[in-house]
Parts: sequence; C-alpha cells; structure tokens
Amino acid sequence: MKIVCSWCRQEGKEEFVGEKAPFDDARETHGICLVHHEQVQARWRDSRHRLPDEQMGIEDSLSQTLSRWVGFAK
Repeated sequence: MKIVCSWCRQEGKEEFVGEKAPFDDARETHGICLVHHEQVQARWRDSRHRLPDEQMGIEDSLSQTLSRWVGFAK
C-alpha cells in the first residue's frame, strides 16, 4: 500500500511518504510526513501550554464577577 501525507496533498505538494504491507496492494492509505508531524506536535504542545493560562483568566474573571455580585447583595 502507498502511504500519502494528507496535509501535503491538501497543500498540493508531493504527498508520497512510503509503503507498507501488503506491498502488492495498489490502494492508498493516509499518514503524515515528518514535516507536518512536527508542525502538528508543535501546535499541540503550544495549545496544551496555553490552556491553563486561558482557564486562569476565565476563573479570575468569574471570581471578580461573583465578588461584585456578592458586594451588591450585602
């Protein structure tokens, strides 16, 4: 089977990554090339590290809003 990178295909680039068994099967299967693999991993790592900061911002905002509401209720 012929392995092609879906990301390369979308970008109109050379998409062939390699082959895998059964080698006499002419069908395609999808994979990811090393370049796009690194890009996807980098985006994942960046988003994973940003998430707590964004959540903290939301929690801080919620805390401030609740404090104002409690202040109004007194």
